[in-house]
Amino acid sequence: MEIIELTGSPEEMAAGHADACYDSAREMIRARCDLALRRGREKLADLTMERCLEVAAEHIPPMKEYSPAVHAEFMALSEALDVGADELLIGNGYTDYIDVLRGELEGECTSFVATGAATADGLTYVGQTWDMNAFAEQHMRVFRRTPDEGPSSVTLTTSGCLSLIGLNDRQIAVGNTNLAPIDARPGVMYLAMIHEALRAPDYATARRAIVWAERASGHYYYVASVSGSVTGIETTATRETALPQPDGLLVHANHYHDPDLLGLSASEPADNSIAREAMLDGYLRERAGKLTLEHFMAGLRIQEGEHPVCRPPVEDPEAGTTCAAAIICPQLRRMWVAPGNPATTEFEEITV
Repeated sequence: MEIIELTGSPEEMAAGHADACYDSAREMIRARCDLALRRGREKLADLTMERCLEVAAEHIPPMKEYSPAVHAEFMALSEALDVGADELLIGNGYTDYIDVLRGELEGECTSFVATGAATADGLTYVGQTWDMNAFAEQHMRVFRRTPDEGPSSVTLTTSGCLSLIGLNDRQIAVGNTNLAPIDARPGVMYLAMIHEALRAPDYATARRAIVWAERASGHYYYVASVSGSVTGIETTATRETALPQPDGLLVHANHYHDPDLLGLSASEPADNSIAREAMLDGYLRERAGKLTLEHFMAGLRIQEGEHPVCRPPVEDPEAGTTCAAAIICPQLRRMWVAPGNPATTEFEEITV
């Protein structure tokens, strides 16, 4: 597994990013822009690419206000990749963007939180699958950022994109699963929020990066710390709530748990999400108190049933599949990454 090293100012890191995966990033961005137009036309028959880009551009000023450093890297990446900032926004924030454009869930993942009450070694582990259109799998990348200012970090993401799942050297871990609320609006996209949370020097600041953002749409986020503390946060664009962790475990897929936020969901909880969540939750709870890294890897590889945790590889590039998986222990400063379908890709260890 290649780890792409990025160092320096936001502009220098963006230049290094583009140098390392220029063609891949442009292909990924182009594919997501085309997909956004096709998906949008399913509801808005006369939708044009010009209108798609106008909606995307409305998300960029909120990002600048939210985090000048993240905005600077994003804009420098746009220039280095020779793509418009509006196109790059769709490439990065596709799932939030599609909520604003048409108000439906796209992108499905299954995550877990396991604190010391549930693990064999008394440490906290967090992790997830990352499910998306199959064309994204070939563009999975791992970046190590060493900025001039702020913490260094290791992140799993896709070419041309900000952070998706990661761990910084202050031992803060952040990841997410997608949700689709009815209050989506142009605002800060979720990858910018995760990128900013990984710039945080401490746990409280990382959580604020999620909770205080003028969010574009909803996601579930987990934020874990060196102390072993972890918060699971469900969000809509305008509301958020922290979830309980019964017996030190919290499994979350793509539907709201909080009854109040469920009322803001764009749809009823899908059978797919309910089944995946129940499958992983059952597997982990059967082993609560004895859970190890190997159990977490096995859980993210479960392929049983009609709606498996690990969705199988597919030939259709626009069909959904599990494109990657990650597990993080912030106390050990370690991240285990499968940058491809975990059924066919081995987890590799990275130390921050």
